[in-house]
Amino acid sequence: MEPKFKSGDIVKLISGGPNMSVQGIHYDVLAKEYVQNIFDCVWFEKDNDPKQEAHYGPFSADDLIIVTR
Repeated sequence: MEPKFKSGDIVKLISGGPNMSVQGIHYDVLAKEYVQNIFDCVWFEKDNDPKQEAHYGPFSADDLIIVTR
């Protein structure tokens, strides 16, 4: 079965929040396997100072919607 998202897709949480870039399918290091319904995403946030912060997190495909491919 094809994954719902692919690396480079821009997604966001159904509940809102920033646009995020999909990095790929999540790898569970404890189980030593890829989890097909979980995707690793990266997004950037700017503080009050000019620095940008990068954030990373795994998200369920059920919680994400596609913004652009």
